[in-house]
Amino acid sequence: MVSDNLILKGKLRSLDSSRDLGVIADLIELCFMGTMDEDGRDYIGYLRKMAQESKNMTWGLGALQNSFSPMQGFVYELNGSIIGNLSMLPFQKGDEFVYLIANVAVHPAYRRHGIARDLTARAIQHARSKNAVSTWLQVRDDNPAAQQLYLSMGFSECCRRSTWTLRPDSRKIIEWNKRFNSSGRSFQDWKKQKEWLSNLYPENVRWNIGLKENKLEPGILKSIRRFLNGQWVRHWSLKKNDRLVGVASLERTHLYADNLWLAAEPGMEPGVLEEVIPQIQKDMFFLRPMTVNFPDKVAEESFQLMGFDKNHTLIWMEERLMRPVSIEV
Repeated sequence: MVSDNLILKGKLRSLDSSRDLGVIADLIELCFMGTMDEDGRDYIGYLRKMAQESKNMTWGLGALQNSFSPMQGFVYELNGSIIGNLSMLPFQKGDEFVYLIANVAVHPAYRRHGIARDLTARAIQHARSKNAVSTWLQVRDDNPAAQQLYLSMGFSECCRRSTWTLRPDSRKIIEWNKRFNSSGRSFQDWKKQKEWLSNLYPENVRWNIGLKENKLEPGILKSIRRFLNGQWVRHWSLKKNDRLVGVASLERTHLYADNLWLAAEPGMEPGVLEEVIPQIQKDMFFLRPMTVNFPDKVAEESFQLMGFDKNHTLIWMEERLMRPVSIEV
């Protein structure tokens, strides 16, 4: 550990994806070793694959790069070694162009020297130069030091979201007392499902969690289009005395886990979850791990009862860079 009183004379520079990715992968793995989930490990593998591809192809990252967000960000170098990293991901959030700050990592031996602050300040400056409306980041709820850093730099908390994962080998055998009638989703169920999805996955978060309504919309032509695009989604509707109380949509992904999108009448989330999970397990011949992104503290006991593991709770924070322009008519 370097003394806190030592002034580091390092260099902050833009990420060079042709030579930095392997080192960045090692640094992120070191810094998040105890908290990394399966998707995080997949990302580390992706970085290393990109690093290897860049060595093998003199013409750059090629097709591999095109299947992911362009690599942007900054690194902090000391004596020729990268000891700090910050990634920047551009997003279109509705009508707004924004940046997501991610993978803020500082080597454990060089923390408490302002490196994370310098990297974040440079990222905000870059976002402003690109006319971004805001910068976003996500910080774990068990990392108060990072929370205070970002609050001191002008970020404000917007919401807290928990990610839950159910693995096939960790399913619990539960006595299933059916309270609702389960069936495939009908066309008429979509209106309520869409309304409830807006409550649980508001526009302020869905831009970064992968929820796209066009993948869930009913209709023969839309189903054919999804099939031709290699997309697979299955739906379950739950009713109580012929009244719709919830809809679950299971979306196949190419990641470690499939996405389960839960929509429920307000206050019915625990009951819908406890009812639909056994039904999905009963109906699916081959079941991959399932992940659910949900508002923090909502249906926590039910997730645990169903055998889900909580991956983490993330605090979503935003710093506005440009104020929306209001036009008076």
